[in-house]
Amino acid sequence: MSKLRIATAIAGIAALGALGACRSAGASYYTLVAQPEDAAATGAVPSFQLDVLPVDVPPDVDRAEIVVRDSTGQVTPVQTRAWIAPLARELRHAFSDDLTRALGGVRDIAGVTPADGMPVFRVKLVVKRFESQLDKRALIEAISTVRDPSKTLPVLVCSHRASEAARPGYAALAEAHQRALTTIAKQIARSIQALQAGSPAACGG
Repeated sequence: MSKLRIATAIAGIAALGALGACRSAGASYYTLVAQPEDAAATGAVPSFQLDVLPVDVPPDVDRAEIVVRDSTGQVTPVQTRAWIAPLARELRHAFSDDLTRALGGVRDIAGVTPADGMPVFRVKLVVKRFESQLDKRALIEAISTVRDPSKTLPVLVCSHRASEAARPGYAALAEAHQRALTTIAKQIARSIQALQAGSPAACGG
């Protein structure tokens, strides 16, 4: 290899290293997975299972960086503030945790073999709006679809809107999004419980 090629290769490696250092220097990472509250075990045995499908997110926030919006309508991806996982994956993880907790520990069987003899409710969440206003609020608007495992009832489609005030700082903004997602999960949990009990399909808002 010529000296020119060696020098070019070294320069390229150095540039990549500098780019990685630039993206990671001083970066902070946040999660949408809420810290579970301590609760006494009920001892109830779940009579059904869940299949939580991948969550769809709006293209404008489907990136690693947290995207903040100001009062003028300007949106800015913040290079030093990011979700710990891709937003769609982080949302699905948090939503699954919130939903199974709201349903008393019902198992999410996504990606694994379901238990024999137990019906499976298939749940899809499509996030239409995921808005982050630093020091102000977190807003999530979404549409959920719940499919009855017996396929004797119509597919239940519900719209959801949850807005939570956020204290100053990015950690508080992430916590506000956690609360908003938990609110939506509880609404969907009530709908599933009604379906499981044989009640007419209704949104659990």
